[in-house]
Amino acid sequence: MTDLISKEKENDFYQSPFKVIPLLVLEVVSAFLMSFYFRQLLVHGAGLVWLLTGFCLFVIFSFLSALFLNRIFWPSLAAGLSVIFSLAVFYDYFSTVLIVSGIFIFLIFVWGIRKLSLEMENTLKIDFFRLVKIFLSKIALGLVIMTCVFGYFLLPAGKGFLISFENFQSFVLKPNEGLLGLFIPNFSFQKSVQSVLGDLVEQKLQANPDFDKLPAAAKEIFVESTIQTQFLDGLEKSLGTKISSQDSISKVIYDFLVTKFSQLNESVKNLITIGFFVILFFIIQTIFVPVKWLLSFVLFLIYMSLLAINFASIRLESRSKEVLHL
Repeated sequence: MTDLISKEKENDFYQSPFKVIPLLVLEVVSAFLMSFYFRQLLVHGAGLVWLLTGFCLFVIFSFLSALFLNRIFWPSLAAGLSVIFSLAVFYDYFSTVLIVSGIFIFLIFVWGIRKLSLEMENTLKIDFFRLVKIFLSKIALGLVIMTCVFGYFLLPAGKGFLISFENFQSFVLKPNEGLLGLFIPNFSFQKSVQSVLGDLVEQKLQANPDFDKLPAAAKEIFVESTIQTQFLDGLEKSLGTKISSQDSISKVIYDFLVTKFSQLNESVKNLITIGFFVILFFIIQTIFVPVKWLLSFVLFLIYMSLLAINFASIRLESRSKEVLHL
């Protein structure tokens, strides 16, 4: 590294290692942080805030590295190390497919770095937001592919299903609780089958004057019997799975989906899995559009702040250029 820096210094490309190294290290560390909490999210349904933090930091430091460093070698090295450290989190899923995917993602990152570098070389005035647009589009593509690849290799964490139980609760059921609450007061997917059906049965039986005359213990036995005969037996038969009245509603729904998915033949499972990740790919790409605008604004503030504190500076250079005339 010392030799390379000394050669750059001779050729007027010198940049202080006290500025270069922190940028590169922070980029790699943020990539590891993002990957580690992505795994935590997939397996345990926790760590979303840290995942988003790692993602934002990785985008910021990878862009700053590509923008400020004169040589393409250093940001490319950081991109390669970022991919390696991200793959290291999934050490127990190493395979040829995972390694090839990692190389492909690395090449996409280098493509973004190279595009930004060429744009800087071929323009007389720095158009910051154009540079951000060029770079983030490639970084987004690489990160979306990384998300889909890593998600695919962690499918066993969800019993071979497309999503783990924790994420199914957080991202599928939880957002719909409010809607169901409009029809069923105080509804929650965390409530047991016994609790939800018990409330419905009691409301129905309140209209029966004979029910009110029963003692509390008899009422409880009658409600449990009604739940079993009129609801659970029918549900078990139609769903094809055993249901415990003490299970939560979310667990019953998830177990049903897992059971039905496991009964499919392997070719259908593969098609559904591929379709799921193709849809996920386009969903994340769509979500990234407003995120990209927000990140562009944040990057601009950081860029201006770094210029203000003389971390970097803009200088004018004269150069010859060939122009064709008729």
